[in-house]
Amino acid sequence: MRTQTYAFRFRTGEIVIDHTKCAKCKTYACVKADSLFGTGVLRIQDRRPVLTTSFDDATRLCSECLACELYCQVHGNKALRIKLDTLSN
Repeated sequence: MRTQTYAFRFRTGEIVIDHTKCAKCKTYACVKADSLFGTGVLRIQDRRPVLTTSFDDATRLCSECLACELYCQVHGNKALRIKLDTLSN
């Protein structure tokens, strides 16, 4: 099975979601966490988390709280990863 990824940028990094793993998820913990602790930029469409807004707006709206990754890792199917930009000295 080929991995299907969905990614978008935010101010200090990128969120990458493995939609192959999401298809088997029963909790959608990432979206629940985003609605509780974030800005509600994620929603479920066709059994997969996607943006509620455009990619450009997501860059501005994502609160970078990291809750969506943590909840996905603990309560979901380990499909969402946040990649933070590295700072150079």
